[in-house]
Amino acid sequence: MGKLGSLTAPVSNWMTALPAHRNLMEAAVGIHRDRKLPVFHRQTFSCWFDRRKTQPFAARGRVALFATCTVEYNEPATGKAAVAVLEKNGIDVSLPSQRCCGMPYLDGGAIKEAKRLIAGNVRTLAEAVREGREIVVPGPTCSYMLKQEYPWLDGSEDANLVAGHTRDLFEYLASLHGAGRLDTRFPKAPGTIAYQLPCHLKAQNLGTKSADVLRLTGARVETVERCSAVDGTWGLKKEYFELSMKLAQPLFRDIAAARPDRVATDCPLAALQIDQGMGRRAQHPIRILAEAYGLSIEE
Repeated sequence: MGKLGSLTAPVSNWMTALPAHRNLMEAAVGIHRDRKLPVFHRQTFSCWFDRRKTQPFAARGRVALFATCTVEYNEPATGKAAVAVLEKNGIDVSLPSQRCCGMPYLDGGAIKEAKRLIAGNVRTLAEAVREGREIVVPGPTCSYMLKQEYPWLDGSEDANLVAGHTRDLFEYLASLHGAGRLDTRFPKAPGTIAYQLPCHLKAQNLGTKSADVLRLTGARVETVERCSAVDGTWGLKKEYFELSMKLAQPLFRDIAAARPDRVATDCPLAALQIDQGMGRRAQHPIRILAEAYGLSIEE
């Protein structure tokens, strides 16, 4: 779906806004006609990464970026910001061959298809680890999959190797700061941020690493520990859309109470829900961090 959406963008974005097409989509695949959907970008993140021009620098660390489907097809600027911030801090970034992490298939009970995707990712990511790279992931659901689900679903030594070397993006940046290796010179303070803590980061017992790093910029960060009530594909479905929006009301209230200048979340589905329920754009924290550094990120 993501590859087709990007290949046909911007036509795909225009079509998903048509009421007749949304009615058809609801009947065919069960996505509620009123549910906001991600925007597709014609240039995928991997295409940008392969074509970009880089200047040589003395690397102080090496990572392999597991970009996620959202970054690849819908939010390439989030991936660009991640690369820019990592490189500013002396980290060499590679982009191994990769497919979907498998969570949507697992969520829908398609175990065989999920295992096939997982096996392919394990092969390329394990190779990157053997080259001396940590695996860095900007999406909480995908990092959770690599850490928690890959070892038992794949069962190989390589799957355990991948799990042991996978880091959420802000988990990795926080570790750089703990080692005194994170550049903390920020010319642009972001103001007040309401930060929604994703459930799949809670499940990794990581604390509030994204909020902690954002505070280094001089921002006042209010952490909102409320579920967005999307739950993968559940909140997209016609049967549960209205209930999903109702269950998200405490999140909307807490964000509004913070009176923030901007809203942040690592979870793309939570960002969609916040946009749907509040009409506010929720950015990935790495976008805000890149801006605080004064880095220019192409949309």
